[in-house]
Amino acid sequence: MEFREEKQASKQYKKSYLEGLDHVIALRQQEAAARRLDYIKDVFSEPERYREDLKQMLGWPLTEKKPSTLPHVTQEKLSQEDGYSIWRMGIEILDGCCMSGLFFRADGEEKRPLVIVQHGGGGTPELISGVYGDTSNYNDMLERVRQYGVHVFAPQVLLWDKEYEVEYDRKDVDGRLKRVGSSLTAMEVYGITRILDYFEVQPYVGAFGMVGMSYGGFYTLYTTAIDTRIQSAVSCGFFNSRDAVGWSDWTWHKSAEKFDDAQVACLVYPRRLCIEIANEDALFDYRRGEESFDTLTKACSQVGTDWVELIVFDGFHEFCKQDEPLARLVSDLS
Repeated sequence: MEFREEKQASKQYKKSYLEGLDHVIALRQQEAAARRLDYIKDVFSEPERYREDLKQMLGWPLTEKKPSTLPHVTQEKLSQEDGYSIWRMGIEILDGCCMSGLFFRADGEEKRPLVIVQHGGGGTPELISGVYGDTSNYNDMLERVRQYGVHVFAPQVLLWDKEYEVEYDRKDVDGRLKRVGSSLTAMEVYGITRILDYFEVQPYVGAFGMVGMSYGGFYTLYTTAIDTRIQSAVSCGFFNSRDAVGWSDWTWHKSAEKFDDAQVACLVYPRRLCIEIANEDALFDYRRGEESFDTLTKACSQVGTDWVELIVFDGFHEFCKQDEPLARLVSDLS
């Protein structure tokens, strides 16, 4: 072929195609938002029906009845500190699949609340607990929870960074799970519920709470919506609009017609939910979070909003530095 042209000659056609895709998506999002508002209208009167729909959307194994037996657990004591001990634990959430985490057990045999403290992207239980010293943008959140004398468990989800030299592609794993009727969210939410199964029967454990930052805020919101044993939760650095944040591992087939963050949050009622977002978060525009929270409050016209609050704090993509929500969470559990 003799024909030649500069690359810029076809630029406008490519630009037009991209704009066309954005136009189609925007129209479909508007239509889905209208259907979502109609769909969710009975969420407070029929929460279990919606909870089952959420499980179906996320996929297996949340759609299956859990085994009556407790998961197999291994544990290794790492340290005895002043007032608590640190254990590395492995919990077999499914046959051949083991989730790990760090358990901070308060001394004594009396029942104490247990709080799941969940890291986010690039995080690990070791990072957020201060094992390496600086906790980065987590702002010592695990220690700030633990100082209230509760037990803390920090699960490891598929979000560690490359310095551990265990390579993975989160999107690839999620995609392969979706092809077989599951999703990474379904697997990891299910894993956290199996962790609760184990701790629920321990004589030294009382009520459950959950706290998370970023991806951890995502897992906190979804796990609390699905597992009603969690009595109080603080979700930080996540709550937003999924139409604005189209990450593939936060997206499921036709999810826009049923569940956005506001609708998932409705499933926490009547338990306590604190949502925290930062006004200078470069990843997620806090104004979208405010809009979603407005949608949530409008849906609560018949039940009120005493159970849920939104805190917009001065900060970046980080865990908030105020302890009041954590103190209230512990109070809820006590």
